[in-house]
Amino acid sequence: MKKIGLAISMFLMLCCVEAFSQESCASLLTEEYVSNGQYYTTNIEFSETKECDMTFLEGNEYRIIVCPRLSIKINMQLIDSKGNILFDNKKYDYTNYWNFQVKKTITCKAKLTLVENNIESDEIILLIGFKK
Repeated sequence: MKKIGLAISMFLMLCCVEAFSQESCASLLTEEYVSNGQYYTTNIEFSETKECDMTFLEGNEYRIIVCPRLSIKINMQLIDSKGNILFDNKKYDYTNYWNFQVKKTITCKAKLTLVENNIESDEIILLIGFKK
């Protein structure tokens, strides 16, 4: 019986996460940009940094989106394998997305930091879309 309850809880949790991502981020994945089918979720606490490795393929145009549930200000940095900061949304009033083209395949790290000190923790979804 416990296994059935656990399975139902996991299913509902996944449905809620998916609904949250669709509500918050759907408007940023327009007809122009299509989801790559993956999304990354994490819980984050104030001033904590979470990292996610990803690869972007040559010749594509991407949109990377960070969607917090509660907060407005999530610092999102995209850093290449040499440590160069390719994008830092702090310079753009903490915008929650960035469009960019990739001339050659690169591996990057997305760094996400909760910067609002009036929120102890938040749930974040990171989405990647590519241009049709």
